[in-house]
Amino acid sequence: MKKTILILSILFLSCDSKTNQNNLWTFNATDGSYIQWNGENSNANEMLHHAMKHMYNVEYEKSMTFFEKVLEYDASLFGPHVVLAGFSVNGSDKQKMHIQKAKELVANNNETSKIFVSLLDLPKGNNWPLSSKGSFELWSKMRELEPKGKLIHFYYAFSNPDPNERIKEMEILLSELRDLEGDPNSLSNNGDHSYMIAPIINSLGYFYYGIGEKEKAKKHFEEYMDLYKSYNSYDSMGEFYFNEGDMENASIYYKKAIEMYPTARSANSMLNRIEELN
Repeated sequence: MKKTILILSILFLSCDSKTNQNNLWTFNATDGSYIQWNGENSNANEMLHHAMKHMYNVEYEKSMTFFEKVLEYDASLFGPHVVLAGFSVNGSDKQKMHIQKAKELVANNNETSKIFVSLLDLPKGNNWPLSSKGSFELWSKMRELEPKGKLIHFYYAFSNPDPNERIKEMEILLSELRDLEGDPNSLSNNGDHSYMIAPIINSLGYFYYGIGEKEKAKKHFEEYMDLYKSYNSYDSMGEFYFNEGDMENASIYYKKAIEMYPTARSANSMLNRIEELN
């Protein structure tokens, strides 16, 4: 998938709800000045966890469905509106509605949350609003307010305009989550954030490819397939081979992605492009 991962990927594990044993989102959001994503409704919080998991992994089709379900359970949450604004057609009534609701609903939340919603004021561009032009400055402010926030750290790294600094900061975040090592001011106090490791590996694959370190990029995509058994891991490997001009292997992995999720838009689109090129 074309993934300047955005990814709008946004939001976070700032949830203090204790969910079932298969849900790793056990983070205590009352411990600091985190983005205040969750609310009192346990069903909404559960949907939000799954929405974010798919968002981090660039599985937008699934992610959008879960974000919409979050608002059915709890219409008071601002976070889903930010993401859904990014998913909406630019200039559409739906997008305008989500922007308006996000700004209304964040009014009584903390400063970090308000800065997060202010991403919507940035000019429309690739990966809007989470990592578009000007977002690095806003993520930097959020990181100053709450350096332990892992979603904040992810987008602080992702939106860095310097490719080498982007990699460096994402590697730091990976070490914090995988090895539990790093600056004490940045390490989490609580919660299991391990489900972020796979999408971080995927992001690094694209970052390394972007600076020409193709073998290192390929190893990251292979590791991603081992860590995350879902359609986007095959899509990433397919994109690697496509960009290398290896259409045979690209087709193999895009077809694997479709086997996992038949309506995967990116994989289907890329297979059509390959057929046109042949």
